[in-house]
Amino acid sequence: MRFSAIVALIASAGLVAATPGSLVARSGDGSVELAKRSGCGSTGPLGTGHYIWWITAPCKAGTQMTCQVTDRTGCLPGDTSKIGSVEVDNPDDTQQIAKKSGTNTLSFTCPPGGQVRCQANFNDNDDGPGYSLRVF
Repeated sequence: MRFSAIVALIASAGLVAATPGSLVARSGDGSVELAKRSGCGSTGPLGTGHYIWWITAPCKAGTQMTCQVTDRTGCLPGDTSKIGSVEVDNPDDTQQIAKKSGTNTLSFTCPPGGQVRCQANFNDNDDGPGYSLRVF
């Protein structure tokens, strides 16, 4: 009995540790979900046909974090000429935490719920494949 309890505890800890790696990018209307992983902790490259793409990510309440729209590799900041704005909101109540136009990087403070939605609003609905999203 003790052995199976220990195995269950280890398995559940492994699942929790794996959760950040399973970030899913969603189109603005929710019709498309992408679980592809770029480099450097990013999700993408994003797809076509949508102006808005977002991810929901965990964070530690009260800590300073960054929502970033990267290039398709996931490691370098994306070309700001294609990004209309970046915004962060609290997915628990959809209250906007931060928003900025003409940028690829947006700093914010993690809300008490410990989760944020990082969103890229592109200028064209076919810009997504050149970009990925990450929260760090």
